[in-house]
Amino acid sequence: MSYASHLGMTVLDTGPDLTRISLTVEASGLNMHGSAHGGLIFSLADEAFALISNASAQAVAIETHLSFFRAARQGDVLVAVATPERVGRTLATYRVEVRRGEEGEVLALFLGTVSRREKAQA
Repeated sequence: MSYASHLGMTVLDTGPDLTRISLTVEASGLNMHGSAHGGLIFSLADEAFALISNASAQAVAIETHLSFFRAARQGDVLVAVATPERVGRTLATYRVEVRRGEEGEVLALFLGTVSRREKAQA
């Protein structure tokens, strides 16, 4: 079982131009204040980042940043929507919005940069 599966993530779409992943906040994912743990939100955004950045190349993260805007609560369905900001030959930066539901408000914004190289042809 992967870490993403362990946390209950579901891949909705994945590709080099758009990746969407969802997760329902469970009691086990709450912090001491009763809201979703920051690590849970980061993990969701990071998984979307990993999938989109590796969709058309071999990529490893070199920098990430996450800003929290609103709290998520138990029962909330979170959707991480990842899109490319800039994709170059050796570096690429992606934006991941973590939303409450498909069209809901943005709870957190993740930006990440990867070092990338083209996948070897089989």
